Amino acid sequence: MKDMRVWVGVGGLTVAAWLMYPFLFPRQAPVVQNEIVPQISYICRKSGAVFTLPQSGDVVENPKTGESALVPAVYDARRKKWVAGPPLEVMRQQRLLKAVK
Repeated sequence: MKDMRVWVGVGGLTVAAWLMYPFLFPRQAPVVQNEIVPQISYICRKSGAVFTLPQSGDVVENPKTGESALVPAVYDARRKKWVAGPPLEVMRQQRLLKAVK
């Protein structure tokens, strides 16, 4: 009789540990890949040069000069040139933000 209680107790602890394991040691989230970050067009406020870079903020460093002079750009079809656009949040609301491949 004593042996039966020991085995039931060990079995119960094993089942309890098996059920609690996912809560004590959850799986880690997958690593974000660089492919998920969209590429958008930026225009330099000083030179007017257009760059296609990963989306990272409203003002970005110019890769050539190192100065924070790049702002998001939109293409003006009427003037047929790139112009400085509104902040990224406004572009998202107006659905102007399109990923460049």
